[in-house]
Amino acid sequence: MGQASSQHDRLTAALEAIVMGDRSLPDPRTVADLGWQGGLLQTATACAGGALLLPTRWRPHFQALTGPAAAINAFPYLWVMADAHGHHRAAVNRWVADLDLSAESSLACEQLFAALCQQLKMVPGLGTPALVVPSPWRDGPGSVGQALDLVIQSQGQFAVAQGAARQRGWGPAAIALVGLLTGLAAGRAGLGAALRQRWLLDYCPAQSDPWQGLEASALAALAESLHGRWAGVASQTASPAVPLGLRG
Repeated sequence: MGQASSQHDRLTAALEAIVMGDRSLPDPRTVADLGWQGGLLQTATACAGGALLLPTRWRPHFQALTGPAAAINAFPYLWVMADAHGHHRAAVNRWVADLDLSAESSLACEQLFAALCQQLKMVPGLGTPALVVPSPWRDGPGSVGQALDLVIQSQGQFAVAQGAARQRGWGPAAIALVGLLTGLAAGRAGLGAALRQRWLLDYCPAQSDPWQGLEASALAALAESLHGRWAGVASQTASPAVPLGLRG
């Protein structure tokens, strides 16, 4: 139960860090990947309810996104399919292939799944990011490998990693990917109480919020449902094609 509790905290932190980091970005936003925020909430809600994100339905959505945004929108599905030994890697790769994505987006999704499986097998020490970067992953700016590099260099400190991504001129989705990986590495404690208060708990947007007024309680409930799917304690509401059970 200890490991499951830890993974619940890291999943919640990953979702919170995506929202917090994106809300803290200055306006105006770039035109690339418009709608990826709502897309993540849609895929997370679908996966939490047992949906399989069938490529026949979701292909146009994912094909409209660049690599980092596609990986973030795929994150809920990848999370549910992940385990410490990567038993469902072939199924995930088939799903990615059936989406008919660009090479960049396909690679980003596959690498994020590999990072999730790796994180599940590690027992991190206090304050130590539970992620490493395989050497072939040190590829283009904003990639999963580059994002992992920033998380490790920042020792899992959310504000430091986000600041480094901004200094490198990364786009919103790539910065959000850094937040996701920071949450996975350090959990909610690594996000910082003051930043959580400002960008999540007490957030009052001066302009339109790309997260459609999403509240912290709703995000926590979504993380709870997703974790239940992963841990095998949620009710089965769809076809049992996604195997459930506590991941080892």
